[in-house]
Amino acid sequence: MRNLLVALFTLTTSAALAQSAEPQTPAPSEAQSTEAAPAAAEPTIEERIAMDEGKVAALEEQNTTAQSDLSALKKLKISGYIQSRYQYQESLDDYGNGGFSRFTVRRGRLKATYTTDLAQAMLQIDASPAGVVLKDAEATLFIPGTKQTWSLTAGQTKWPFGYEAPQSSGDREFPERSRVIRAFLPSERDRGVKLNGRYDFLRLNIGVFDGNGTDSGTVQDNDKDKDVIGRVGFDLKWISGGVSGWYGDSLGKLANDEFRTAYKRTRIGADLQVYLDVLPIGGTALKGEFIAGKTFGGANNATNLNAAAHGYWLLLVQNLGLSDAVAVRFDSFDPRNGAANVAANGVPGANNTVNTVGLLVQHYFGENLKVSAVYEIPMTAKVDDAKDPKDNLFTLQMQARF
Repeated sequence: MRNLLVALFTLTTSAALAQSAEPQTPAPSEAQSTEAAPAAAEPTIEERIAMDEGKVAALEEQNTTAQSDLSALKKLKISGYIQSRYQYQESLDDYGNGGFSRFTVRRGRLKATYTTDLAQAMLQIDASPAGVVLKDAEATLFIPGTKQTWSLTAGQTKWPFGYEAPQSSGDREFPERSRVIRAFLPSERDRGVKLNGRYDFLRLNIGVFDGNGTDSGTVQDNDKDKDVIGRVGFDLKWISGGVSGWYGDSLGKLANDEFRTAYKRTRIGADLQVYLDVLPIGGTALKGEFIAGKTFGGANNATNLNAAAHGYWLLLVQNLGLSDAVAVRFDSFDPRNGAANVAANGVPGANNTVNTVGLLVQHYFGENLKVSAVYEIPMTAKVDDAKDPKDNLFTLQMQARF
């Protein structure tokens, strides 16, 4: 390549010199009346070759620098998505209390990932009307000799538990996670370290975390105990699933406690996903997950210490061609874990079982934009003369991603 450039440059230079050497009729000027200056000596062939080689070397150096810069840029990936919504919730009672009609930006994610053969750095923030918060800050080591199939991640990262909690909000069908996930894994993230690996169709994710999650209102753990969280799963493409476990403590005081006490924070879970392609109108997905445990989150970041609960969700998604889909989801959460539901002053108890039916219609405008219309019908268990609150919710969401 270098020799070819030298030859081309030499031929070009020689042609130009030949043209300049052709006799031309000089224009009359005052210079003709003066004594002509002595002509400069033409460079020799060796000098022209040396000059051309220097220029080719400079081009090669510039090319090497450009390739180095391009290689570094290929390791950096910038991505993200924006979820803009309109929501309408009907009034909670016949007197017009509660409910809303509002526009909002639910999520504005910006994610930067830099990956090399041995390491990966990932930072994700969420910018919304509520402010800018850190979602993920991960430092990952790809264990040498494993071809990036095994890795160790430290920082602020998602809990390795179940299916819906680690799933990206940009990929999920419904705008929000099911009620049982929001109760047992309220922020989906925590600070800690986890091991990720796969062998053939088997999957393993296990880690040690502070345990309180990033929605606990503090950036530091409030005790010295750590929680162990993990999932063992499988992936056969058309069917996948796993079982998850969580063991740890949560420090706090109940009404009869004089001092703070460490209460058990435990979960067990199982999830399954089936993908079928038998209908001519498009692919079908069936998904489900069950979780039971003790000590879980409540409204306004509250913690239900030492309380047992369980819940599950089932989801059916049917694609209609390449650009449309419909889905139905049923999720159930029982904060009383089988105990009788209650009522007071004509309204169901705050911890009564809630079953929710959700209906979704979705359309993709290309690869980067999708619009979802969702109608959710929560049904709170009622006893005696208590009435189910009128809290049906309609959500129209437009998501753009890059």
